[in-house]
Amino acid sequence: MDKEDTVVRRTGAKLRHFRTLKGISQEQLALDCDLNINTIGMIERGQKNPTIYTLQRICDGLGITLATLFLYDESSDTAAEDTIRRIEAVLRQMPRQDVERVARIVEELSGFGH
Repeated sequence: MDKEDTVVRRTGAKLRHFRTLKGISQEQLALDCDLNINTIGMIERGQKNPTIYTLQRICDGLGITLATLFLYDESSDTAAEDTIRRIEAVLRQMPRQDVERVARIVEELSGFGH
């Protein structure tokens, strides 16, 4: 695999990460960006090298900037996943009402509760 293939695959993986983080399907993203769903899938799988214009359209649909896309470091996900697992272990030991309270706090902080 050459450097170009690596960049294309990593870019696709980053786009998939942000799409799933936003909680939308490939189909919804394609509609939001006025692109074909197959194009979105191929880009996410690293099978298609998108133009900068197409990347901008996708980033707009995801609500992120091109800078955010290119600066995002997937390796930081490992640390985040470890933290999530630690939090999950603590939550499993807490009474249900406290877990609900923590969930409301997290939703409030993230803006997802609105």
